[in-house]
Amino acid sequence: MSAASIPVRRQAAGSLATKLILFVFVSTFATALVVSWVSIQSTYDSLRGAIDRLYPAELAHAERQMVAWLEDADRELGALAHQPALNADDPTAALKRAVAGSEHFEALARLNADDAIDVWVGTPPAADSPPLHRRSSHLALADGRERGLLWAPLGDGSSGTLLGVLDAKRPGTILTRLHRDPHSLLALVDARGAVLAGAGPSPGPDGRVHLPPEDARAGSAREYESGGRAVIGAFRPVRSSPDWALVVQTPFEIAFAPVLDVVSRIFVIDLAVILLFSFLAYRVTGAVVRPIERLSDWARRIADGQIDLEIPESGTRDEIGLLTRTFNDMMRLLRRNQREIEEANRDLTEKNTRLQQANEVLNQLSITDGLTKLHNHRFFQDHLTREIKRVDRAGEALSMLLIDIDDFKQLNDRFGHAAGDELLMRLAPILNAAIRETDLAARYGGEEFVILAPNTDLSGAYRLAEKVRTSIAESSFILDDSLRPLRVTVSIGVAQFQGNRKRFFQKTDEALYRAKAAGKNCVKIDEDAEDMEEPA
Repeated sequence: MSAASIPVRRQAAGSLATKLILFVFVSTFATALVVSWVSIQSTYDSLRGAIDRLYPAELAHAERQMVAWLEDADRELGALAHQPALNADDPTAALKRAVAGSEHFEALARLNADDAIDVWVGTPPAADSPPLHRRSSHLALADGRERGLLWAPLGDGSSGTLLGVLDAKRPGTILTRLHRDPHSLLALVDARGAVLAGAGPSPGPDGRVHLPPEDARAGSAREYESGGRAVIGAFRPVRSSPDWALVVQTPFEIAFAPVLDVVSRIFVIDLAVILLFSFLAYRVTGAVVRPIERLSDWARRIADGQIDLEIPESGTRDEIGLLTRTFNDMMRLLRRNQREIEEANRDLTEKNTRLQQANEVLNQLSITDGLTKLHNHRFFQDHLTREIKRVDRAGEALSMLLIDIDDFKQLNDRFGHAAGDELLMRLAPILNAAIRETDLAARYGGEEFVILAPNTDLSGAYRLAEKVRTSIAESSFILDDSLRPLRVTVSIGVAQFQGNRKRFFQKTDEALYRAKAAGKNCVKIDEDAEDMEEPA
């Protein structure tokens, strides 16, 4: 047999090649995932360490600059408080000159012993500012923003005080000079988080920042939320002013942008590595597994019944070649066995057909009366059992007609038993013609016949019995060589099933005896039926 050309149909989900490629893919993916996690974690830890070093150092440097500025302002105010011009009749001119030449103050005031302002030079305070006293550290000026205050006793020995309102722009200038990252905020804030001066992005519409948690206020960096945005920041109080503090914070996604960049690059590299190794695995696995897949496909076709195939042999002496030759030997043996089995099956089928036909004939003979070809007594009893079960379930009516040939013994004595048998055979088709398709006619025994009428009450059964009796009475039969027509009559007893099988037969039999006693050739019904009247 010539080798058939069979295209290979791979089962991608369950093939060996797919499993090997999937194994390589999963292994490569898991390795890449671990390496990526280590790389990203290392980058994050390195960047976090740099932030932990940078933020405290930046805050410490800013604090030193801020303290130095405040100390310079304090020395300037002390020196100014000892100028004799402040005790002259008009100290305003001296204060104006001092404000104009100061790098620290935007307003100066002289207070008397009652802390009442004698002279004020510079931006005036707000109308609703609280009264000043020496414990005050802030003052709201006309623009509504608070300013820090410094105090120095006047040098004339009086109880008067010189008050200096610090320049709000100067801290911002200092922070701007120190600020390194345009994306981060370096700010001077008060205890409520209000920004007094700052460099970098705006803290928000309310001018406030959320302070880091308590464990981050020693200078170490922490992640937290500020203005509904994730940030990383640090906090450091200003030594010279307990109400002030320095805060540095950067949006989390900007601070850790290098990590995200590393993640993106690692993802691209991992994807390229995974695809490369998967491709190599596909090529290598395909070269090794393709012959096995071809054999698997042929085996599937053979399992589907295509045993007329023969696998082309490669001529190699390896395991694949040996397996191919073994397949072909097996297929030749299988085809020979199949031919033998088919021949045996054909012979067995013919014998089974003949046996089934014989069984059908025997079955029909077992339920058929051999003389009349009607159903016999045995079949009638079995059919009656089924009908009684059906009536019990459905509650329908069931009636029975018991038919006896009048004077049958005299007919046998006169014409012989052969004539009697002929009469029984001639009556069978008349009964079949008179009944309905749903009714059952059977030979009950001797010269008696029985008809079972389902879905028929006593009244319907009586009409059916009259139809049968009339059909027989109007028929004529030729039973001997004289060719004289002979008339035959029957007596019929009718009863309806009332739940008891034995009584059903008894009532039908009693009705038949009453018909015989009434002169024959008539129909009688169960005498216990109250609502049925027989016609005269």
